[in-house]
Amino acid sequence: MRNVKKIKFIVVMLALIALAVSCASTGEYMPLSGGETVIGTVQSTFFVQSSFFSMQKVKDSVNTQAYVRLMEAAGRKYHDNIDLRDIVWVTGDKSPDNTKTEIFATAKVVRVE
Repeated sequence: MRNVKKIKFIVVMLALIALAVSCASTGEYMPLSGGETVIGTVQSTFFVQSSFFSMQKVKDSVNTQAYVRLMEAAGRKYHDNIDLRDIVWVTGDKSPDNTKTEIFATAKVVRVE
């Protein structure tokens, strides 16, 4: 079972890396520290207003939205006291009218003691 989760995580990370090569923006947020217990991973896809990408603090805005969306996903999947680490996101396609940009995000879920 653990190997299946590891394989899924690796596939997701490879997909995100592939997207990062072709995408305009990437972000890394809340790195994992040595003593934390990883209990799983979560991912989410969401849209942000494209105007965010002209703001000076673009990464802070997207980091916050990624954290909120991923915590929602983690809350549905895990029922312990949890937090997120190693949040990674990449931008995807723009909407046909160029008003929104797709964001792909993934994170490790850690148990909070």
